Amino acid sequence: MKFDLVLDKSFEIAETPVWDERIGKLYYTDLFTGDVHRYDPKSKEQEVWKTNALIGSAVPTNDVDKLFCALDTGMHLLDLKNGELELLCDPESGNKQNRYNDTRIDPKGRIFTSSVSKLYGTDDYRPDMRGNFYMVDTDMSVHVVEEGINQYNAIVWNADATKMYVIDTFNEALISYDYDIDNGPVGKGRVIIEFGELGMPDGMSIDSEDNLYICHWTKQVSVWDKDMNLKETIKIPVEFACCTGFGGEDMKDLYLATAKYCYSEEELKANQGAGGLFCAKSAVRGTGDHFYQVNK
Repeated sequence: MKFDLVLDKSFEIAETPVWDERIGKLYYTDLFTGDVHRYDPKSKEQEVWKTNALIGSAVPTNDVDKLFCALDTGMHLLDLKNGELELLCDPESGNKQNRYNDTRIDPKGRIFTSSVSKLYGTDDYRPDMRGNFYMVDTDMSVHVVEEGINQYNAIVWNADATKMYVIDTFNEALISYDYDIDNGPVGKGRVIIEFGELGMPDGMSIDSEDNLYICHWTKQVSVWDKDMNLKETIKIPVEFACCTGFGGEDMKDLYLATAKYCYSEEELKANQGAGGLFCAKSAVRGTGDHFYQVNK
């Protein structure tokens, strides 16, 4: 599998490539500006909506004209026609020290999100600056799944929704939860992979055979089978791999969002395309994200 640059954006941190098969377009985000981007790989058309906030994720909804967005001010609906934002909920009730990170929707329409200090990744961050991992049920009730976390990323479910996988970036591990589709996570999560020499993990996606594709800030994507055996490591053209997501008509286009975070000018020369989107062709059909359900 070979990743080629398709969008040279030079973002500090590009994130969450999510495919909408209804319109054949890819959404992705610019974490620090809060901009939501949409890309049509056929026409090459690019569109952008501004949220003016730190953004964790942008996920389509069952209304093609509305997008679910996890912003540092809470969970919102973005109206793609007029650009207006509608607040759904704010699990941390206005905590200005934290922001919401990678956020996803389960097959029943529940929101899973985690909070992280806005100072994470800076010299001013301390490990006691913590957040929580939340489940927001379909009735908007907020449940704390894990307390006192540093940074969680990337939430996916296996094909029959009996497992939920979450990346613990701070501790460089993969966490697994037993999952009940009617009620959510069963018990506490358990560490099933410690990445060690593979390096810091970030985003993740899953294919139709339950293989996991995990991004690392060490110039690679690791691929794990459903029994958590390492299948391969895919070298990528830039150092910081942020998040993968499947798309395309056959769901075999694997998009990769990257970062140019804290690069010097010399480092940028060695990482051409950093902060942009790359794409590779997968032999296995991917799994798309679950959409948020809007009450029309």
